[in-house]
Amino acid sequence: MVRGALPAYAGSWFGGLVERLLENDRDTLRLLRRSPFPPDAPPRFVRARLYRYQYTTWRELRETGAYWQRTYVREYLPATRLATRVELRDP
Repeated sequence: MVRGALPAYAGSWFGGLVERLLENDRDTLRLLRRSPFPPDAPPRFVRARLYRYQYTTWRELRETGAYWQRTYVREYLPATRLATRVELRDP
């Protein structure tokens, strides 16, 4: 299970998304344009970083071809993995 304090604007969906990515859930991976992970190997860790995006000026667009300027804000979710599952056996 994903643990950690997420900002309010992540709502209840972000933790579930990360958990499904770590489980290699096929339906969740379909939400992405292409899966960044090998087909039969789920990621061991997932992290998220928060960036602020701003439009570039017309001049910057002409000179660089970039529509956006991206600035790192902070770590959004540190490297996270699924909690280990413990199987209980009857003695």
